Amino acid sequence: MRVLICDDEPDIRLLFRTAFEREGAVVDEAGDGDECLAVAEANPPDVIILDLMMPKRDGLSTLPALRRRCPKSAVVVVTAHAAIEAFEVSRARGAAACFDKLGFLPRVPWVVSKFTQPDGAPA
Repeated sequence: MRVLICDDEPDIRLLFRTAFEREGAVVDEAGDGDECLAVAEANPPDVIILDLMMPKRDGLSTLPALRRRCPKSAVVVVTAHAAIEAFEVSRARGAAACFDKLGFLPRVPWVVSKFTQPDGAPA
């Protein structure tokens, strides 16, 4: 499984990277929405972990472009600024799941199992 973590905070990317690598994933990183689109096109991921609040291009404006450019990638929105409205808009724009950033780390194994088929191939 290939995972792309898009978050403007390097420490958060490191935490998430470590958790996904522990689950056997290959991980790429991006620090903003524009970089996320470039990395996703160069190495299409199975799952994209997308923060909403970032400089340059935020997650909500990046999400529709990701859905067009990487239609087979599942986008999981993870934000510290969780609000029901933000999650509703994210789902309407194509997010497969939405989580509060503070509670996301224990959910990494679920994300890996949810978006991986029983034979180990990406879902």
